[in-house]
Amino acid sequence: MSPNRCVCVIDDDDLIRAHVVAMLQPQGFEVLDAGDAKTGLKLIAARRPDVALIDLIMPDMDGVELIAEIRRRWPDLRIVAMSAGGRIGPELYLDIAEKMGANACLSKPLTLPELTRALG
Repeated sequence: MSPNRCVCVIDDDDLIRAHVVAMLQPQGFEVLDAGDAKTGLKLIAARRPDVALIDLIMPDMDGVELIAEIRRRWPDLRIVAMSAGGRIGPELYLDIAEKMGANACLSKPLTLPELTRALG
């Protein structure tokens, strides 16, 4: 991974976002973080990151809707979906995300090696 690549982390869980930032910044990534999908879309529009790392279960707009909107507006942006699942577990959510256009899918909790591989 080349230094100064920019990742936009979109997750409504403050602790998850802080953990991802703490993992990626020492690896040379610039990390933008958003606590909801609408803020994430604004950050992507303003900063044009290399990758969007998206939680699939969020209250205002779920990750699948967010993936569809990103694909519509920025079709070449790399998307990595992540989920710990909900009532049905992460596999179904991640499968749907992949079908909607996610380039990679990760189950939480994330590890640094799998995260850096997925970011491309």
